[in-house]
Amino acid sequence: MSTFNFLLSRRRLNAVFTALSLIVLFCQAYAQDVYPSERSIRIVTPYEPGSLVDVTTRLVADGLRSELGQNVVVENRTGGMGMIAMTALLSAPADGYTLLTDTPASAINPTLHKVKYNPKTDIAPIAQFMRLPFAIGVHPSLAVRTAADLVAYARKNPGSIDMAVAGTSTRLAGELFSIQNGIKFNPIPYKGAAPAMLSVLKNETQLIFLDAGNLVPHIAGGKMNGLLVTSDQRFVALKDVPTAKEAGFPAFDVSTWFGMFARAEVPQEVQDKLNAAVRKVMLSPKLEEYLKQRGAMASSMTTPQFKGFFNREVDTWAEVIRKADIKAE
Repeated sequence: MSTFNFLLSRRRLNAVFTALSLIVLFCQAYAQDVYPSERSIRIVTPYEPGSLVDVTTRLVADGLRSELGQNVVVENRTGGMGMIAMTALLSAPADGYTLLTDTPASAINPTLHKVKYNPKTDIAPIAQFMRLPFAIGVHPSLAVRTAADLVAYARKNPGSIDMAVAGTSTRLAGELFSIQNGIKFNPIPYKGAAPAMLSVLKNETQLIFLDAGNLVPHIAGGKMNGLLVTSDQRFVALKDVPTAKEAGFPAFDVSTWFGMFARAEVPQEVQDKLNAAVRKVMLSPKLEEYLKQRGAMASSMTTPQFKGFFNREVDTWAEVIRKADIKAE
């Protein structure tokens, strides 16, 4: 083969490689544009079937099937302080086809339980589903009628108030209120909201910080006194209970929330597409009625807004854990 022919063949081969590379890049870009494409989306959750998180996740999944035009399946991966579900997310490809539903526990666990993931760099907050405001409920025998009364009583009678704890987030909500006001409650742990509320109703403990929806029947029925709710507006079912701002505690801004996460490496275009789809689903009549019945508020956060919110949650609860001297497990 002459030198000329050899160079010509080499140029042709290079041209073919260049064309193939361009085709691959085009296909990758096209695949991102049409996400999701001919594949099921899997949402893992660390909560049990029938729980509020599980039911909410399944309703969102139903809506996403219509919005995205692909099958969406929900898998319950319970146990390990949420790490079984988190590991399922982190070990999956970063392509947006494996997602996670979680609560404030996702921001709290790395500090409280020393679990092996960095909440700010390993996971991407995609979309917040909803927020549930907290309320403060006290047994009627406790001589307080307002949140200001509670603070004054706790200062005057240090160590005299037992606080029912229904889980990590309820403990930390109470600790945050204590830190902000220079007081201290005695945390008494219970296995869930029902036994914790029962302990207050029976006056075995005197105080509880819990999502307002759970406390509605007891406060509305006069079996507990409601001191405040952490929503921006008064809670529909507890119209006589002031907001934290109205009660004089504007810095006490806590809530329980549910949200969707992906691996941090998932392309931003995919994250934004999922966020837009979730926000649309949360505004549907079906979800609107579901949230109304539970006193919850749909979230409209974009991905950057949810990321900022989530990072603040990580910092806030890490500081509360440190100041309350709660030992990591």
